Amino acid sequence: MWRYYFSLGLVCVVSASLAQVQKHFKIEHNNRYKSVTLNYGSSSGICYISPGTSDEPIAVYSERDIDEFNHSFNKSTYAGDLEINLSLEDKNKQTFSQSISSKVFNSSDSEDNTWKVYLTEEIPYDLNLVFGVGAAFIDLSSIKVSRFNVRTGSADVNIDYLSNMPNPVVMDTFNIKVDLGNVVVRKLYMSRAKYIHAEVGFGSMQLDLTETPTVPSQVKASVGAGTLEILIPKNDCSVIIKIKDTMLCDVHLTKSFREISNNVYVNDEYNENAPNQLSFDVDVSLGNIIFKEKR
Repeated sequence: MWRYYFSLGLVCVVSASLAQVQKHFKIEHNNRYKSVTLNYGSSSGICYISPGTSDEPIAVYSERDIDEFNHSFNKSTYAGDLEINLSLEDKNKQTFSQSISSKVFNSSDSEDNTWKVYLTEEIPYDLNLVFGVGAAFIDLSSIKVSRFNVRTGSADVNIDYLSNMPNPVVMDTFNIKVDLGNVVVRKLYMSRAKYIHAEVGFGSMQLDLTETPTVPSQVKASVGAGTLEILIPKNDCSVIIKIKDTMLCDVHLTKSFREISNNVYVNDEYNENAPNQLSFDVDVSLGNIIFKEKR
């Protein structure tokens, strides 16, 4: 469904007939930029992040007027590295209890607070994204991402590679933290991340690792009182899982795993010398962690 919104966003950018859409923030392309660090935060609303059609390091569009929201936007450069800081905050910022109420009763006015953020495919990024209330839809197709960090309060975050174009560079760390919200990461294997860190508080998270990684991936996960579901390959991938649990949590593994030592499990394909090992180190307190194989 949200593929449609990305397409719509691109149409809105280039179509002169949709005069309501405004470009609020941008940075012109500069051949001297070697990398980009983007620190982006929004307190509420709906955010779409995707590859753009220009070479601008960032271009941000919205139908809202500039005086309807508080914002902070600045940039700095050092030795060819560009750092962008963009913070968006609704003037009618919700309190923590109001954000929970909006989550439970679906009373948020996020539909009137939509942002479209376009990135270039030319320059590698370190992405640091923070979302409060609402939703985020992130398409990382073809974007060079060296590091990825996303944190959500009660917002629902969807991450995907919609065009089936993987990360052109090897990513160092893919870091995700959810408090009350829900996070779904589809085709996470396309990130080509060496390290994946996942932290769940009271919310839920799903990680799609159903294809054999092209680089070895180490996944470190912790679950408080929420739920983490991890989809793993059924064949042709060596997998090892180390679990630290308590009597108050639930851990579900498929029947293909066997225990080789205390709370250490491997699948039938396991080989300690496998070049593209998929390894998990998980810590569960009160919540649930579920491993499912690709069907």
